[in-house]
Amino acid sequence: MPKVEFGSDGIRGIAGEWPFTSLSLVHIGQALGQFVCSRFEHPFVVVGRDTRPSGEDLLPCLIAGLTGQGIDVIDLGVMTTPGVAFVARRQQANLGVIVSASHNPLEYNGIKVVGPNGLRLQREEEIEIESLTDGYPARAVECAATPGQQVDGQHLIEFYIQDHVARCPAKSLENLRLVLDCADGAASRVAPEVFHRLGAQVLSINDDVKGKNINYRCGSEYTQQHPENLVDTVRQHCADYGFAFDGDGDRLIVVDGDGRVYDGSDLLFVLATYFHSKGLLRNNTVITTSLANRGLIETLDRAGIRTVLAGKGDRNLEAAMWGGDYLLGSEPGGNVIINDGNHTAADAVYAALVLSGVIVSNWPSSLAALTAWLQRRPQVTVTRKLPVVPTLEEAMQEEIRRWQRELGDSSRVLYWRSATEPGAFRVMVEGNRESTPEQVSQLSEAICQALQAIAEQAGETVDR
Repeated sequence: MPKVEFGSDGIRGIAGEWPFTSLSLVHIGQALGQFVCSRFEHPFVVVGRDTRPSGEDLLPCLIAGLTGQGIDVIDLGVMTTPGVAFVARRQQANLGVIVSASHNPLEYNGIKVVGPNGLRLQREEEIEIESLTDGYPARAVECAATPGQQVDGQHLIEFYIQDHVARCPAKSLENLRLVLDCADGAASRVAPEVFHRLGAQVLSINDDVKGKNINYRCGSEYTQQHPENLVDTVRQHCADYGFAFDGDGDRLIVVDGDGRVYDGSDLLFVLATYFHSKGLLRNNTVITTSLANRGLIETLDRAGIRTVLAGKGDRNLEAAMWGGDYLLGSEPGGNVIINDGNHTAADAVYAALVLSGVIVSNWPSSLAALTAWLQRRPQVTVTRKLPVVPTLEEAMQEEIRRWQRELGDSSRVLYWRSATEPGAFRVMVEGNRESTPEQVSQLSEAICQALQAIAEQAGETVDR
């Protein structure tokens, strides 16, 4: 049996396949129980899930593994990943565990784990949990003499909603007309209620908590690539903006009625300049990742705001922010972290709320006006499916290096395998100041075709 391994954003896989079978989830729950029992007396854990139908079957198995180790479990049911982190921190739980595959398609599922502080576990802690799953299912795990109790904690979601509402003056958003695309995911549970209570005129779409179409042609990931559906809805209902969340509510992409798309880099720029103008941006510094647009970094620098680059992924962004006690960080994909003392995770609902407050405070100015002097470079990220073939990585990396040498330092080409979507690789191409979006798109396609040819040739070699 392969080893259970944490990737950059938890454990991921296909529901119904190892390790996302009922028995495997019991074993993982047992490992988490052993891990937390080794550190705390009388531990308890907060759990939740996104709306995937598979999660409805898998979460009880995870809970059974935990309670079998004597762990008391507070079950929030359907809840966003940042919502579970918030409740776990508020209730001083020893762990928060979320069964979710975030922005991935319906057939996937995953497990995310946060510690008592609401932050992701350190890598050495994940390695310890991985080691505790070794030998399953052949190795039996001794159960606790007294099983833990499972408690319904859905009433605690109200604390999360009240916290968000309290961040804005009562009815402060009453002139704002919004379309909320909840991706048929966990944000459906909380986002519409938060904005309704603050007086916003809200149209909620793709908000089925049964999750049978989670992330399918909706939500932040789809909107970033295909914004026309949400843009059309914004226009039809004369809304000001459309906010698109992902399946577990940690990503945010925004559109307006003119067809503009605002990703994590745009949102970082707007929030950074706002906080900077109010004297709230600690150390006049923001955190983003290596995928951030160079134009963003250059424009922030001219505004007197320093940018620190972390590695790709929430874990690296989060670690850099808390390591330096910075207020604001974001990835281009829409993961926005606002470290204001109450929120530890990338929280799309909270980011949307704060952004709405910025918009209202600058009324009648618009996001288009607030981002007008952000001079972005043309940038395209393309995803392709490729088989994992021995010796393939080195050849593909050399091809990327060849393209980079040809383009020179004024442009960038990055390549990486997805940590959350098996078999997928991504290529990011960023042009120089003179490049057009069309040129960058054509270049990214040419590079992908070259990599595809290398993969096919490597596959033929292996078949022989």
